[in-house]
Amino acid sequence: MSTYSEAMRPAAVLALALATACGGDGGAGDGADGGPDAPVCTGDDVRGAAMIHNGTTTPSFVPLSAGQVQAVGGWTANGPGDIFCSGTLIAASWVLTAAHCSVDVGDTFCFGATTQQGTCLAAAEVHTSPSVMIGGTPTTLDLTVVRLAADAATRVPGIEPVPILVESPVPLVGGMAETAGYGDTETGSSGTRYFAVEAVHEVSGPHVTVDGLGLRGVCYGDSGGPAYVIDSGGTVRTAGALSGGESSCVGKDNYARVDLVVAWVELFTGPTPTPDNRCGSVDGVGRCSGGHAIYCANDQLQNETCGGGQACGWDGAAGGFRCISGADPCAGVDGIGACDGNVARWCENGAPKARDCGCRGERCNLDPALGGAGCEADPCLGVDYLGHCVGDVAEWCDDGQLQQRDCAAQGEVCRYIDDQIGYYCDTP
Repeated sequence: MSTYSEAMRPAAVLALALATACGGDGGAGDGADGGPDAPVCTGDDVRGAAMIHNGTTTPSFVPLSAGQVQAVGGWTANGPGDIFCSGTLIAASWVLTAAHCSVDVGDTFCFGATTQQGTCLAAAEVHTSPSVMIGGTPTTLDLTVVRLAADAATRVPGIEPVPILVESPVPLVGGMAETAGYGDTETGSSGTRYFAVEAVHEVSGPHVTVDGLGLRGVCYGDSGGPAYVIDSGGTVRTAGALSGGESSCVGKDNYARVDLVVAWVELFTGPTPTPDNRCGSVDGVGRCSGGHAIYCANDQLQNETCGGGQACGWDGAAGGFRCISGADPCAGVDGIGACDGNVARWCENGAPKARDCGCRGERCNLDPALGGAGCEADPCLGVDYLGHCVGDVAEWCDDGQLQQRDCAAQGEVCRYIDDQIGYYCDTP
């Protein structure tokens, strides 16, 4: 009998929503915990304890207020536990979601940390986006606005809508967006509100494309959920609703652009308000995003556009991240930092910090409890959902656990099947 698990290999379908994927650039190796054969790992800075799995329960990047965090909700057709799509409150009684979610009058939209314990309101009206001209071609946008049966504030104390983005094109290409939803997680569960920070990869045609860079992303059940960005005025806006993306759930995902249909949305919601520039989670030290320096001063969120040879970086005189000229000691990395492959990098009081997560058998993730990029335990030991072959043993990561199948014991060989299944057993 094989000593390996005889696990079956499903296709890598949508199953990792807002999750941190098992994987990275470096394997653990022997002695990853510091034994006699421990590897020499680059970067030994420590940010804090192990981080939250499967996305984060509070935003890591955009400065949402506590009331705006509650604006994310999930659509159900057969009770609070049956999530089929997500969405976001953009006005007192109006929700933005995806047209392909096929929301019907009578479906319920549930607010709360979990939809099973949340407050639910029924859909009273459903309006699907008209076509728009893009490059001279009529294009249908995957957007729907839905009127709820009541003003959400009358049922959810303190809730605040997150207004739509009215400037076009979408700002902060090369910066970051915060995605959210209630969809499937790495463990296969759903119905819990999670956030994930993703890079804005491209703004083209009907979509804003974000990239989880193989580390995190949205998945089944997150469709219709929001991508939040910080606009050029320094306020948080809803840039679009999740339309679709890569089946890995940690790659590129497309959000239908709401900036292309502002006038149509406002037919229902009325004029989009200009929210005040509250600082939210941003302090006087600030952060960098897409060529902007964002920081708090006089209780107002400030947003500097770095131009004319400037870049966002550490300003020693200001004691924070500002638009600067000349050398930046942290090379453009701010206090939140980022995952560079499986290396966590961040800036601390003008000093660059790094920790090689993969070298230590860990994986990099962003955690608001720690303040940004750091390392967490990796039960998959650097193996991702596509996996690899160890001789004729197939190994892959599924539900946050390392799975194995001894192909030779079945008279088969291990090889790469396709980009849906990855490495698995096949006939010789």
